[in-house]
Amino acid sequence: MDPNELTITQFSALATVIRSGPLGVGHLAEIEGLPSPAATRLADKLEEAGLVARQPNPSDRRGVQIVATAKGAELLERRARIGNAWLAEQLSALSKSDRLAVECAVAVLETFATERPGEQPAAGGDRPEAKEFQQ
Repeated sequence: MDPNELTITQFSALATVIRSGPLGVGHLAEIEGLPSPAATRLADKLEEAGLVARQPNPSDRRGVQIVATAKGAELLERRARIGNAWLAEQLSALSKSDRLAVECAVAVLETFATERPGEQPAAGGDRPEAKEFQQ
């Protein structure tokens, strides 16, 4: 929502560092689906902005870990508050049936986000409210 702050990729990486705790650049690259050089450049930009810091890796003296700074955590929290307020405003303007449709769609998306490889996703038709949308 604010093009003057961070790119989507930078926000995603910052959120990953906050959510996953201290992690190496290689692990950040793996989580974000980036080549290692791109993850290194991304970490550099976040560090230059004061949003993350590098610290020695206690289990590998040669390595470093990336950790979020207080400034980085506050920025992500502030952006989440702004985004949640915007979303709440948009949802409040919807009709009851449209809100129900969004609720069902979110349930399906949550299933996608939390299912484990090899597991069968839960059948959407098992939810009573889903039958309303079946033809």
